[in-house]
Amino acid sequence: MFALGCIQAQTCHTGNCPTGVTTQDPQRQMALVVPSKAQRVKNFHHQTLESLRELLQASGLQTPHQLQARHIMRRISAHQTCSLEDLYPSMSEGRLLQEATSELPPVFKEFWPLASAQHFQLVAPSAPETA
Repeated sequence: MFALGCIQAQTCHTGNCPTGVTTQDPQRQMALVVPSKAQRVKNFHHQTLESLRELLQASGLQTPHQLQARHIMRRISAHQTCSLEDLYPSMSEGRLLQEATSELPPVFKEFWPLASAQHFQLVAPSAPETA
């Protein structure tokens, strides 16, 4: 989107994109000069693939298919990093539906009760019962 000229005006859904990137309005579309933007998008894509190649090589990998969660580190404090594999452990298919929440890894134990199949909004956690 940036390579096309997006300025993050946050009006994509209104059809009033000031740069013409996300509009159906023919007048606004004229702001998007396709030949010049095509070269910018091509360059951006090329650089993205080059960056991926460098990351893979630094990890000792040959292809993106070899990339696993253990290869990606996330800083969790000023002095500590952790692999995504440790932060978000793998789960076998159906485990969230079959096991009691108390048996799940900590990250799933915390967030699974807040999920809903009916909508994408965060479900408010229920208040702890007082005796």
